[in-house]
Amino acid sequence: MALFRKREVSCPAGRWTTLISNFGSGMPKTFTIAFHTESHGEISGEFLEKKYFWIFPQKPVRGPLVPLMEFKRDWINGIYTVKVKPDIDLIAEFK
Repeated sequence: MALFRKREVSCPAGRWTTLISNFGSGMPKTFTIAFHTESHGEISGEFLEKKYFWIFPQKPVRGPLVPLMEFKRDWINGIYTVKVKPDIDLIAEFK
């Protein structure tokens, strides 16, 4: 039984893919995500992180993708999402 297997998500090039989508979670959590390609190409693209202070939207955070990333949801983030838009096909692996 694979109770603790790693979760992988395919992220096609040029399209937004939602990796994290939480609503109403009251506990802080750190998400660690490793990106890789099947062709072992360079990781490039952008991420979009949206946090809500309870139900009030905060300014979104954008940045470049790197091979290993951490995203932190605080206890007050009632709504929390992370999306990525890679330049090449990627696989996101949750650690």
